[in-house]
Amino acid sequence: MARRLLRTLAAALITAGLATALLPAAAVSAAPGSAAPGSAAPGSAAPGPAEPAPPTTLSGQVRGGDILYGVGGGRCIVGFTVPGGFLATSVCGPVGTTITNGTGAAVGQVAASSYPQIGYLLVHLNPGWVPVGQVRTAGGNVAVKGATAVPVGGVVCRSGPTSGWRCGPVTGLNHTVNFPGGAVHGLTRVNICAEQGEVGAPYLSTTGQAQGVHVGGSGNCLTGGTSYFLPVRPALAAYGVALLTS
Repeated sequence: MARRLLRTLAAALITAGLATALLPAAAVSAAPGSAAPGSAAPGSAAPGPAEPAPPTTLSGQVRGGDILYGVGGGRCIVGFTVPGGFLATSVCGPVGTTITNGTGAAVGQVAASSYPQIGYLLVHLNPGWVPVGQVRTAGGNVAVKGATAVPVGGVVCRSGPTSGWRCGPVTGLNHTVNFPGGAVHGLTRVNICAEQGEVGAPYLSTTGQAQGVHVGGSGNCLTGGTSYFLPVRPALAAYGVALLTS
Protein backbone atom coordinates (compact mmCIF):
# COMPACT_ATOMS: atom_id res chain seq x y z
CA MET A 1 0.00 0.00 0.00
CA ALA A 2 2.77 2.40 0.97
CA ARG A 3 4.68 1.58 -2.21
CA ARG A 4 1.55 2.26 -4.30
CA LEU A 5 1.13 5.71 -2.66
CA LEU A 6 4.78 6.58 -3.27
CA ARG A 7 4.49 5.61 -6.93
CA THR A 8 1.32 7.71 -7.32
CA LEU A 9 2.99 10.75 -5.66
CA ALA A 10 6.11 10.41 -7.82
CA ALA A 11 4.02 10.23 -10.97
CA ALA A 12 2.13 13.36 -9.94
CA LEU A 13 5.39 15.25 -9.32
CA ILE A 14 6.83 14.20 -12.66
CA THR A 15 3.64 15.23 -14.44
CA ALA A 16 3.69 18.64 -12.73
CA GLY A 17 7.35 19.17 -13.63
CA LEU A 18 6.76 18.30 -17.26
CA ALA A 19 3.74 20.62 -17.43
CA THR A 20 5.80 23.53 -16.07
CA ALA A 21 8.63 22.86 -18.50
CA LEU A 22 6.22 22.86 -21.43
CA LEU A 23 4.67 26.25 -20.55
CA PRO A 24 5.71 29.01 -23.06
CA ALA A 25 7.84 31.84 -21.65
CA ALA A 26 5.10 34.40 -22.38
CA ALA A 27 2.77 32.55 -20.07
CA VAL A 28 5.05 33.11 -17.09
CA SER A 29 3.74 36.25 -15.39
CA ALA A 30 5.70 38.51 -13.09
CA ALA A 31 5.12 38.37 -9.42
CA PRO A 32 2.82 41.07 -8.03
CA GLY A 33 4.73 44.34 -7.57
CA SER A 34 7.67 43.27 -9.74
CA ALA A 35 8.49 44.49 -13.25
CA ALA A 36 7.98 42.27 -16.24
CA PRO A 37 11.14 41.33 -18.13
CA GLY A 38 12.27 44.13 -20.46
CA SER A 39 10.07 46.80 -18.85
CA ALA A 40 11.01 49.69 -16.60
CA ALA A 41 10.80 49.20 -12.87
CA PRO A 42 7.78 50.80 -11.16
CA GLY A 43 8.35 54.52 -10.60
CA SER A 44 11.20 54.76 -13.14
CA ALA A 45 11.00 56.43 -16.56
CA ALA A 46 10.80 54.22 -19.59
CA PRO A 47 13.47 54.86 -22.25
CA GLY A 48 12.16 57.56 -24.63
CA PRO A 49 12.99 58.48 -28.23
CA ALA A 50 16.21 60.34 -28.97
CA GLU A 51 16.03 64.13 -28.66
CA PRO A 52 15.42 65.77 -32.07
CA ALA A 53 18.09 68.07 -33.50
CA PRO A 54 17.46 71.77 -32.82
CA PRO A 55 15.60 73.43 -35.71
CA THR A 56 17.38 75.74 -38.13
CA THR A 57 16.80 79.38 -37.22
CA LEU A 58 14.05 80.67 -39.49
CA SER A 59 13.84 84.25 -38.27
CA GLY A 60 16.01 87.09 -37.07
CA GLN A 61 17.25 90.58 -37.81
CA VAL A 62 19.21 91.68 -40.85
CA ARG A 63 21.42 94.77 -40.92
CA GLY A 64 24.18 96.25 -43.05
CA GLY A 65 27.49 94.41 -42.75
CA ASP A 66 25.87 91.02 -42.03
CA ILE A 67 27.56 88.13 -43.83
CA LEU A 68 25.13 85.94 -45.75
CA TYR A 69 25.62 83.54 -48.68
CA GLY A 70 24.42 83.64 -52.26
CA VAL A 71 25.02 81.94 -55.59
CA GLY A 72 27.40 78.99 -55.34
CA GLY A 73 27.67 79.46 -51.58
CA GLY A 74 29.70 82.63 -52.07
CA ARG A 75 29.81 85.38 -49.47
CA CYS A 76 27.05 87.98 -49.75
CA ILE A 77 27.54 91.01 -47.50
CA VAL A 78 24.44 93.05 -46.72
CA GLY A 79 24.94 96.64 -47.84
CA PHE A 80 21.97 98.62 -46.56
CA THR A 81 18.48 97.61 -45.50
CA VAL A 82 15.25 98.80 -47.08
CA PRO A 83 11.63 98.02 -46.14
CA GLY A 84 11.21 94.26 -46.53
CA GLY A 85 14.71 93.63 -47.80
CA PHE A 86 18.21 94.91 -48.43
CA LEU A 87 20.63 96.13 -51.08
CA ALA A 88 23.92 94.37 -51.80
CA THR A 89 26.36 93.95 -54.67
CA SER A 90 25.33 91.80 -57.61
CA VAL A 91 28.01 89.22 -56.78
CA CYS A 92 25.36 87.64 -54.53
CA GLY A 93 23.68 86.21 -57.62
CA PRO A 94 21.07 86.56 -60.36
CA VAL A 95 17.34 87.02 -59.90
CA GLY A 96 15.82 84.05 -58.10
CA THR A 97 18.93 83.19 -56.07
CA THR A 98 18.14 82.09 -52.51
CA ILE A 99 20.16 83.97 -49.91
CA THR A 100 21.00 81.95 -46.79
CA ASN A 101 22.65 82.54 -43.44
CA GLY A 102 25.42 80.60 -41.74
CA THR A 103 23.06 77.84 -40.61
CA GLY A 104 21.70 77.31 -44.11
CA ALA A 105 18.32 78.93 -43.38
CA ALA A 106 16.77 80.77 -46.34
CA VAL A 107 16.78 84.49 -45.54
CA GLY A 108 15.35 85.79 -48.81
CA GLN A 109 15.46 85.78 -52.60
CA VAL A 110 17.10 88.08 -55.11
CA ALA A 111 14.33 90.15 -56.71
CA ALA A 112 16.46 92.34 -59.01
CA SER A 113 20.12 92.17 -59.98
CA SER A 114 22.68 93.37 -62.52
CA TYR A 115 24.45 89.99 -62.30
CA PRO A 116 26.84 89.02 -63.90
CA GLN A 117 27.82 92.68 -64.37
CA ILE A 118 29.09 94.40 -61.23
CA GLY A 119 26.35 96.50 -59.71
CA TYR A 120 23.62 96.35 -57.12
CA LEU A 121 20.91 93.82 -56.35
CA LEU A 122 17.75 93.88 -54.27
CA VAL A 123 16.79 91.03 -51.93
CA HIS A 124 13.27 90.49 -50.60
CA LEU A 125 13.35 88.93 -47.13
CA ASN A 126 11.34 85.86 -46.20
CA PRO A 127 8.64 86.13 -43.49
CA GLY A 128 10.18 86.29 -40.03
CA TRP A 129 13.29 88.21 -41.08
CA VAL A 130 13.31 91.85 -40.00
CA PRO A 131 15.52 94.50 -41.64
CA VAL A 132 17.07 97.02 -39.24
CA GLY A 133 18.39 100.46 -40.22
CA GLN A 134 21.88 99.87 -38.88
CA VAL A 135 25.33 98.73 -39.97
CA ARG A 136 27.11 96.06 -37.97
CA THR A 137 30.69 96.74 -36.85
CA ALA A 138 33.08 94.94 -34.53
CA GLY A 139 32.49 97.66 -31.94
CA GLY A 140 28.68 97.61 -32.14
CA ASN A 141 25.87 98.62 -34.46
CA VAL A 142 25.94 102.06 -36.11
CA ALA A 143 22.63 103.77 -36.89
CA VAL A 144 21.95 104.73 -40.51
CA LYS A 145 20.60 108.29 -40.59
CA GLY A 146 20.15 108.99 -44.28
CA ALA A 147 21.92 108.91 -47.64
CA THR A 148 23.50 112.34 -48.11
CA ALA A 149 26.61 111.95 -50.27
CA VAL A 150 29.96 113.06 -48.88
CA PRO A 151 31.89 115.46 -51.18
CA VAL A 152 35.54 115.15 -52.17
CA GLY A 153 37.67 115.76 -49.10
CA GLY A 154 35.01 114.50 -46.70
CA VAL A 155 35.61 111.42 -44.57
CA VAL A 156 33.82 108.08 -44.93
CA CYS A 157 34.22 104.80 -43.05
CA ARG A 158 33.79 101.18 -44.12
CA SER A 159 32.77 98.20 -42.01
CA GLY A 160 34.79 95.35 -43.52
CA PRO A 161 34.67 91.73 -42.35
CA THR A 162 38.44 91.41 -42.83
CA SER A 163 39.95 94.86 -42.30
CA GLY A 164 37.40 96.08 -39.77
CA TRP A 165 36.27 99.69 -39.36
CA ARG A 166 38.45 101.86 -41.62
CA CYS A 167 38.06 105.57 -42.35
CA GLY A 168 39.59 107.92 -44.90
CA PRO A 169 38.91 110.82 -47.26
CA VAL A 170 36.97 110.76 -50.51
CA THR A 171 39.49 111.50 -53.28
CA GLY A 172 37.36 111.34 -56.42
CA LEU A 173 33.87 110.90 -57.89
CA ASN A 174 32.43 109.27 -61.03
CA HIS A 175 35.42 107.04 -61.71
CA THR A 176 35.43 104.20 -64.23
CA VAL A 177 37.38 101.10 -63.25
CA ASN A 178 38.02 98.03 -65.40
CA PHE A 179 37.37 94.84 -63.44
CA PRO A 180 37.64 91.25 -64.73
CA GLY A 181 33.85 91.28 -65.18
CA GLY A 182 33.91 94.50 -67.19
CA ALA A 183 34.11 98.25 -66.73
CA VAL A 184 32.13 99.81 -63.88
CA HIS A 185 31.19 103.48 -64.05
CA GLY A 186 30.23 106.09 -61.48
CA LEU A 187 32.47 104.83 -58.69
CA THR A 188 33.67 106.89 -55.74
CA ARG A 189 37.37 106.62 -54.88
CA VAL A 190 38.53 106.73 -51.27
CA ASN A 191 41.88 106.59 -49.53
CA ILE A 192 41.04 103.48 -47.49
CA CYS A 193 42.80 100.13 -47.67
CA ALA A 194 40.92 96.86 -48.16
CA GLU A 195 41.57 93.14 -48.01
CA GLN A 196 40.22 90.07 -49.78
CA GLY A 197 36.61 89.11 -49.08
CA GLU A 198 35.26 92.63 -48.55
CA VAL A 199 33.24 93.15 -51.73
CA GLY A 200 29.86 94.47 -50.66
CA ALA A 201 31.00 96.00 -47.36
CA PRO A 202 29.04 99.20 -46.59
CA TYR A 203 30.45 102.74 -46.36
CA LEU A 204 29.03 105.40 -44.04
CA SER A 205 29.85 109.01 -43.32
CA THR A 206 30.98 109.95 -39.83
CA THR A 207 27.41 111.13 -39.18
CA GLY A 208 25.74 107.88 -40.26
CA GLN A 209 24.88 108.78 -43.86
CA ALA A 210 24.88 105.72 -46.15
CA GLN A 211 27.39 106.15 -48.99
CA GLY A 212 27.73 102.90 -50.93
CA VAL A 213 29.19 99.39 -51.06
CA HIS A 214 32.74 98.24 -51.72
CA VAL A 215 33.55 96.79 -55.15
CA GLY A 216 37.34 96.67 -55.22
CA GLY A 217 40.60 98.54 -55.04
CA SER A 218 44.36 98.25 -55.01
CA GLY A 219 46.97 97.65 -52.34
CA ASN A 220 46.30 96.22 -48.91
CA CYS A 221 46.20 97.24 -45.27
CA LEU A 222 49.89 96.51 -44.70
CA THR A 223 51.25 98.84 -47.36
CA GLY A 224 48.19 101.07 -47.87
CA GLY A 225 45.74 101.19 -50.71
CA THR A 226 42.86 102.77 -52.56
CA SER A 227 39.26 101.56 -52.61
CA TYR A 228 36.19 102.16 -54.78
CA PHE A 229 32.54 101.96 -53.88
CA LEU A 230 29.24 102.03 -55.73
CA PRO A 231 27.15 104.98 -54.50
CA VAL A 232 23.87 103.89 -52.94
CA ARG A 233 21.62 106.75 -54.04
CA PRO A 234 21.35 105.63 -57.72
CA ALA A 235 20.40 102.12 -56.57
CA LEU A 236 17.66 103.45 -54.30
CA ALA A 237 16.23 105.40 -57.23
CA ALA A 238 16.57 102.53 -59.71
CA TYR A 239 14.74 100.04 -57.49
CA GLY A 240 12.23 102.54 -56.15
CA VAL A 241 13.02 101.80 -52.51
CA ALA A 242 13.78 103.93 -49.46
CA LEU A 243 16.64 103.48 -47.06
CA LEU A 244 15.78 102.18 -43.59
CA THR A 245 17.06 104.51 -40.88
CA SER A 246 17.15 104.36 -37.10
